[in-house]
Amino acid sequence: MFCDFNIPYPSQSNGKITEEQLINLKKILNMLQKFGYEAVAFNNTISGKIPNNGSNPIQTIPIDTSDNKKDIKQYSRLTIIMNDASQNYSLNSNNETISAYDIIAIQPQNEKIFQLACSVLDIDIISLDFSTRLPFYLKLPMVNLAIERGIHFEINYSVSLRDNNARKHLISNAANLARVTRGKNIIISSEAQKALEIRGPYDIINLSSIFGLNQALAKNCITSNCRKVLLHSKTRKNIHKGVVSISTLDELEPEESWKAGDKDLDADVLHFDMDED
Repeated sequence: MFCDFNIPYPSQSNGKITEEQLINLKKILNMLQKFGYEAVAFNNTISGKIPNNGSNPIQTIPIDTSDNKKDIKQYSRLTIIMNDASQNYSLNSNNETISAYDIIAIQPQNEKIFQLACSVLDIDIISLDFSTRLPFYLKLPMVNLAIERGIHFEINYSVSLRDNNARKHLISNAANLARVTRGKNIIISSEAQKALEIRGPYDIINLSSIFGLNQALAKNCITSNCRKVLLHSKTRKNIHKGVVSISTLDELEPEESWKAGDKDLDADVLHFDMDED
């Protein structure tokens, strides 16, 4: 199953989007549907202190499923642009706003925040601005620590469609990430602001060859790695310095089969529900 985990959600002071913005989101969803995507994350990006009011403006967008068109599973994502370590204080599952989203991402603005994101922050994705020169180096020990913790690194490709300079930086930065991670724990998202910026899965796989990823690793970036992000998120939301419970396979309900792992983790089919019990 193909996924795009970064579709920007319009930000409004009253928490509601306009009719024009809704139409644009529907066009993006229709394009994703046309290309065979089956999961999307709408992304709300904030900067500064994280509120603790349980607010999540992201709403499910209606999509046409007539004529055997596949539905698209919709998730909510919060990305925090962080340049101050003190913001770490409210970044945990006790924060109602954090708990209101399915996926939590950090966009670190300096090396100290990057180190925190890799080592201690309770997040699912580290999203780096590859459209410009990074203000810090991707050091192997920190990257490996993030991988060990199940955190994924994100490459957003649509910026390369808007600016030639940004395209050069994207290729250079993404190639460096692929080298340091050895192709592990990477997801590729669009960050598309309009439908025409969406690219098909196999176009993305071909693009990834420029980053130094082979076809298998590139496919993982839009399929199985995205599923791992969801599994990591589910664990993060349900277990926070808590007690580990052990059950036999026979005791698991059908909807809990994901807890036993999946030998077909790389398959393009996702059977996963982010709803809380």
